[in-house]
Amino acid sequence: HLFYQPKYSIAGDRLEGAETLVRWYDAERNGYVPPGKFVPLFEINGFINKLDRYVFVHACEFFANAVRNGLRVTPLSVNVSRVTAIQKDFVSFYVSNKAKYNIPDGYITIEFTESFSFNNLDVLSNIVTELKKNGFRCSIDDFGSGYSSCGVLKELPVDELKLDMFLLKPSAHPQKDEALLESMIRLGKAFDM
Repeated sequence: HLFYQPKYSIAGDRLEGAETLVRWYDAERNGYVPPGKFVPLFEINGFINKLDRYVFVHACEFFANAVRNGLRVTPLSVNVSRVTAIQKDFVSFYVSNKAKYNIPDGYITIEFTESFSFNNLDVLSNIVTELKKNGFRCSIDDFGSGYSSCGVLKELPVDELKLDMFLLKPSAHPQKDEALLESMIRLGKAFDM
């Protein structure tokens, strides 16, 4: 199932967009399987590429239908696995579907995980550059989840930095928590993210 998780501006207290999320519903257990349970398996068996493309195409259809029905549209974000991003036709598939559904520039953000950016900086830098040339915005997701490197932020021309929940959870040192969060926000703003 696809869900659109709202993204709100804290400063303006308004809807700024949505992140397209996929969840696997298990009818036998009458509940959802967390992505942490099925995404790693799909990355190993290669199915993640089909899933990522399915989610992206459906997000484009959702956006196009909203425009066609005269509804207010906001930018959408979609996650991309490292397995999907390294496919030879990755950029062409995403660019051609953006065009097919007449998605205006700046309305789709592609989110790459921090681990992919850390391990494949040159590859991701080329991908991000191509996507941005074609009107996509790009994001580093889960920053602070274990691979954090300011060098990655310096080298990648991304538009958005999404901090991992780990950075927001209180620790035994509240002053450090606040200082770290403040410094990450300052750094993101200084890099025009």
